[in-house]
Amino acid sequence: MNPAQCSILFYLLLGAVGLSGCQPVETEVEVESIRSIKSITLTSKIQAVEQRRFPGLVRVANSSVLSFEVPGKVLEITVDIGDQVVAGQRLAVVDDEPFKLKVQSAEADLEKARANSKNSASDYKRKKELKEKGYISASELDQALAQRDAALNQVTMVQSQLQITKRNLRNTALKAPFGGYISKRMVEPHQEVASGQELFQLDGLEEMEVELLLPENIIAYLKHGDVGMAAFPGLPNVHVEGHISEMGTRAEAANTFLVSLRLKERPPGLYPGMTAQVELSINRGAQAEGFLLPATAIVAGIETGPGHHFVFVYSEKTGTVDKTPVFISGGQRQMARVSEGLQTGDIVAVAGTSFLSDGMKVKLLNEQE
Repeated sequence: MNPAQCSILFYLLLGAVGLSGCQPVETEVEVESIRSIKSITLTSKIQAVEQRRFPGLVRVANSSVLSFEVPGKVLEITVDIGDQVVAGQRLAVVDDEPFKLKVQSAEADLEKARANSKNSASDYKRKKELKEKGYISASELDQALAQRDAALNQVTMVQSQLQITKRNLRNTALKAPFGGYISKRMVEPHQEVASGQELFQLDGLEEMEVELLLPENIIAYLKHGDVGMAAFPGLPNVHVEGHISEMGTRAEAANTFLVSLRLKERPPGLYPGMTAQVELSINRGAQAEGFLLPATAIVAGIETGPGHHFVFVYSEKTGTVDKTPVFISGGQRQMARVSEGLQTGDIVAVAGTSFLSDGMKVKLLNEQE
């Protein structure tokens, strides 16, 4: 290479070096990644109202076991199981001949007593006149007066006996006290029955109720008139509102109390003995108030005991979240009720808690985000 070519090459290399020095130097800048979280701000505690479901059995609200008030031989039965009857309808009859004879005997006794009373009254009147004339003593008049009063009392007694025999005669026919269905029949024609022996069970037509056995830790929070909603496994998509009409005051088996929920209506296909599920609102009062949080806000506390869990509370001062222990005392409206560990104004993370850690720096999502 001659000297001229060397000079040209030198200047070309010098220019390339100069151009490369003008280019900016690229450097990597580490950008801090801050997670955005969805949150809610706690306003005020709400009253603890739990929705609880309890099993029960359907029964008629008006049901009665019927029997004769007098003994005798059953001559006629006019109804059978499943028959619908109206109030006053005759259901069965016992032999009334002995009772007719007793009525006749009582009527004869009454006539005799009335005649005796009339004679005693006349005798007293006559002796009173004799006493005024001085023909008899005062003791004889007193005796006549006592006989008159005794005869009058005998009339009253025999009249009462006659009324009883007539009433027994009327009761030889057993009648329905109200309209309904014959759900049981425990008697046959020509059977000798005793007074008070169970013969029929009559169930009312319309009013139904659900019988529940509620635990002792629930009964104290209920009262007469409280509303419940009944569903029936045998009648899909049927729900009937009712109110508590009866509450037992003595514990049954397993420390449960008998409660009756009177239904507002009787849907078609609902019969006594069917099963039911009743949903009741249990208001535990101020001692169980709390904040409602969705399940996504709760971090399970596996080793801290029942009810003890965690939530992440956002600090506006530091821009971080703190893992805060809380106590969950129940549920309401498909949300967890936190009764301890939080206060009004706390900002709680309600989503993505599995990606958060104590002291982690975050930012809050706005409504548009």
